[in-house]
Amino acid sequence: MSRTPKFYDGTAPTGKRADRILSHILSEIGNQTGHQGHEVIEAWAEIIGPKFASLTEAVSMQDGLLTVKVKSSTLYSLLCQHEKPRLLVRLRGKFPRASIRDIVFRMGG
Repeated sequence: MSRTPKFYDGTAPTGKRADRILSHILSEIGNQTGHQGHEVIEAWAEIIGPKFASLTEAVSMQDGLLTVKVKSSTLYSLLCQHEKPRLLVRLRGKFPRASIRDIVFRMGG
């Protein structure tokens, strides 16, 4: 913010309109905190692909951990052992500011 001019006579307002700066402030907060969790969850089906999208569900994104529910133990094993590194690379490429640390798979209906 700029300072009040030295010879300001007090007739013009010195404040800024909130509607002009609010969107900028909110986007900066989002960039600094990495709050893109809902976008990551919404994009999960695209990331994992149509073959497994109906068998998995992204549930939450907190502190860089994406939690995904998996419907079968076979798919759980496949995702944990073989697909996890590939999925992390795709997620980090699509959401570089989300700071995704890991994917946690959970068994669930």
